[in-house]
Amino acid sequence: MEIKSLIDEDLIELNLVAATQKEVISQLTSLLAKQGRIDSESVFFQGVLEREEEFTTGFGNGFAIPHCKSDTVKTASIIIGKTANEIDWNSLDDKPVTFIIMLAIPATEGGTTHLQILAALSGKLMDDEFRDQLMNATQPKQILELIDELVTQKTN
Repeated sequence: MEIKSLIDEDLIELNLVAATQKEVISQLTSLLAKQGRIDSESVFFQGVLEREEEFTTGFGNGFAIPHCKSDTVKTASIIIGKTANEIDWNSLDDKPVTFIIMLAIPATEGGTTHLQILAALSGKLMDDEFRDQLMNATQPKQILELIDELVTQKTN
């Protein structure tokens, strides 16, 4: 899987201004819509919220991986956001979130893309060094390099 098909600098916002989980999801969904990767911003947004109601995507250690598989998604995408303030996400470790990695997966791709990306991210987020590198990144290019390395390792 080529990273360039999943994410680019326009899908990374390292200065999100949001106070709630819904605001974060809304802003990241807007990034997807602006890049033409979804047909309906409202359908995708609602899909992510419904997924959150099933089970939290607050992974722990300040990270969340919200995701949605939907017919409105044109292209599998990774959208990244970082907030200066802490967001309550009902995380598994009961700690707030500041780094969000959102996945948008076309319904037609079944579980393959979705599961590959989730497995790769979940496993790598257990690594303190990787988490620190993501948290300390100040430029989208740094994030792209880290995600590219991860996706290349796990999906080839």
